[in-house]
Amino acid sequence: MKRQSQHNYFTSYGVRHLQAGLNSLGQLSRAPFTTLITCIVIGVTLALPMALFILLKNVDVLSQKLQQSTQMTLYLKAETTKAQAQAVVQQLQENALIKEAHAISPDEGLTELQHQAGVTNMLVELQNNPLPWAIAIQPTRKAQSSQALAELGNTLKQIPAVEATQLDSLWVERLCALITLSHRLVYAFTFFLSLTVLLIVNNCIRAATQFHQKEIDIIKLIGGTRAFIRRPFLYAGMVYGILGGIIAWQLVDLLLLWLQNPINHLISLYNDTFELIGLNVTETLYLLLISVVLGWIGSWFAVTRYLQSRRI
Repeated sequence: MKRQSQHNYFTSYGVRHLQAGLNSLGQLSRAPFTTLITCIVIGVTLALPMALFILLKNVDVLSQKLQQSTQMTLYLKAETTKAQAQAVVQQLQENALIKEAHAISPDEGLTELQHQAGVTNMLVELQNNPLPWAIAIQPTRKAQSSQALAELGNTLKQIPAVEATQLDSLWVERLCALITLSHRLVYAFTFFLSLTVLLIVNNCIRAATQFHQKEIDIIKLIGGTRAFIRRPFLYAGMVYGILGGIIAWQLVDLLLLWLQNPINHLISLYNDTFELIGLNVTETLYLLLISVVLGWIGSWFAVTRYLQSRRI
């Protein structure tokens, strides 16, 4: 008997929520233009921080590729022979923080220098090749941080044949610092735009409560509780949220499609390829969940404030 009563309770509870949901859909469908405009405004508001999030997500991937291309160069002493340079290379290849190391002869270094400077026959003017043996080092991913690279450089300076080390990583550090700052700005931007969504839903639901004021008064007179009165408006706020989230999702996807070709052309100028990364399934679900929660919170505050002002 007790189990039967619990079953009836849950059934009636589900029916009441279903009725409230259908009631809210009916209210929104009776004003389709207003509902559509509201959902578009919410979608655009949510799409702005999501577009910035996608931008930073792709910049993170690019920065990781750039960090992986960070190279350290060791300049050996002038009297170093080819055999000694090869011995240093073998020693470096045993280091767990070094992914790859190869020697650059003075002739190869001079050829590269001439190519970068755009001149030829430099050796004729210099008479003697002043360049020493050098070793180009590709650190592993574990050694890509600025601190790890600095420690690796100090360790390599202790090798007797090494005269100097060179690491051009300042621009990488600046890029990482800029990305970190951008992440925080996006979080702040997202917070303020979330408040904007709350205000949009709040105003819409407050207008709906004013429009259905007589119905609310009648429900109260026949014994309707606050929860019963509030329920259809909460569902309306959630509908605003989910539709706005779907619109934001589609806007971000359209933006990525629009930018893909220009970005491909830009990356191709650097002899590289890159595929824009959009929202994955988890991130899309988070977007829809956040939009629904924002719609629910905005409508809850609107209805609760209305009921308190009416002393219901």
